[in-house]
Amino acid sequence: MKLNLLERITSSHFPYDETHDLERVGFFMSIVPDGQALAIKDLLDKAQAAFSFLTHGKGTASKEIYDVLGIEENRKQIVFSLMPMKNWPNLKDQLVRRFKISDYTKGVACMVDIDSLSSVSVYRMVTNNRIDEPKKGKRPMDTEVTKPSDDFEIIMTIVNDGYSDIVMSAAKKAGARGGTILSARGTGNKDMEKFFGIVITPEKEIVMIIVPKDIKDNVLASISKECGINTKGQGIAFSLKASDVTGIVETEEPPKNN
Repeated sequence: MKLNLLERITSSHFPYDETHDLERVGFFMSIVPDGQALAIKDLLDKAQAAFSFLTHGKGTASKEIYDVLGIEENRKQIVFSLMPMKNWPNLKDQLVRRFKISDYTKGVACMVDIDSLSSVSVYRMVTNNRIDEPKKGKRPMDTEVTKPSDDFEIIMTIVNDGYSDIVMSAAKKAGARGGTILSARGTGNKDMEKFFGIVITPEKEIVMIIVPKDIKDNVLASISKECGINTKGQGIAFSLKASDVTGIVETEEPPKNN
């Protein structure tokens, strides 16, 4: 991890990340049924997350899965946060236990390694670093503080409003189970729009899908074919490598009726 520093706080004016040991920092995301976000926020507080953000979305899992889970609505809450990676194993254990309490508390959570932060102040707040100490040896960021599972990737698709169903249909053809949809507003660069002959419409939807990494390329290709940048949906899709994932409800097969 690097710090893009505008601040130089050592007497010799060397960058902070060259004079201090750095902890790994992760981006946390959890998708849970409507009404469960505050419980996740409480767990984040106990894991010493400096802050968290909450938004709303809707799920896209099949009706059969919702029937199995006893959930009548597909409304979702999404919680985002930044936190030290060293605190993830304990938080993960807490999440696993919570997701098993009942069908209503089931959800999914994942961590993504952060490559850079904007300043020393942000780093110290995120890591709760109240005592400034110079490096003393091997940097914590160079050692594994946990043995995460990197078998999943997060596919993000930004698409015109009303085309999220096409995105999910294409993703499911390639093996994805379900996703979560957020509403957004887009703005386009006029020069880019003119050069490529496209118009960036303001109303957007963001479709987030967690998939096994071995089908990631197929899912991206399917989305591009059905709802890519040159279609009416004007979809832009990319993937993020998940450092660790827990609670993949959508991978569970509904029980068959005898």
